Amino acid sequence: MVNLSIVIPTFNEQKNQYFLNILNLLKKFNDVEIIVSDGGSTDDTRKICEFNDVVFLETKTSSRAKRINVGISVAKSEYVLIHHPRSLLDENGLSYLLENCHKYFWGGFTHNFDEKHLLLVFTSWYSNNVRAKIKGILYLDHCIFMKKDFFEVIRDIPDVDIFEDTLISYKLLDKVGKPKILPYKSTTSAIRFKTNGVFTQSLLNQILKLKFLLGFDHKKMNEKYEKNTSLNSKY
Repeated sequence: MVNLSIVIPTFNEQKNQYFLNILNLLKKFNDVEIIVSDGGSTDDTRKICEFNDVVFLETKTSSRAKRINVGISVAKSEYVLIHHPRSLLDENGLSYLLENCHKYFWGGFTHNFDEKHLLLVFTSWYSNNVRAKIKGILYLDHCIFMKKDFFEVIRDIPDVDIFEDTLISYKLLDKVGKPKILPYKSTTSAIRFKTNGVFTQSLLNQILKLKFLLGFDHKKMNEKYEKNTSLNSKY
């Protein structure tokens, strides 16, 4: 019996140790379904998935929103977890969700970076206490969970390359209400900050948020976001 379907939107994850750790962690649970919705990886991501006996869906799209929608559409469980490919959940937190997901409409885990730079600590604090709990907006690295019934609410979001998590949150806020933030950690890679510099990446993030609110083209925004890393898409 599948109690939770876990959808992981991926792109070239062969060298992503977080992705390998996620798969190793999920092997410990017999009642989960793992669905990898891939954006056209050119490395051995598919082989890794086949070796680990998980469902692999190839979408060949730069749109992470589409990858998420495709993954959820085939989920067998009544409850779905959208798992960021560079976040690792607390094992106890995943156990808790499996036992208690029926209590919540939607929510996420407590964000935490794997680096302890002061600005990153503040970013996680803001993400958890202001953006999530007060504004009701979750980013994908919180690892968003929801009842699959709400798929009809989010499936009509545009096939955007960036800020799909914000659009999902807007939809769920409007139809359901604020999310539940579980006290268990979702530890996320700070690779973008390490690659581009903490202050440079932080400034870029704020600029992109402003552009999103002003309605700028999502592909051009994501092209800026993916520069030097190509973690979610390659242009």
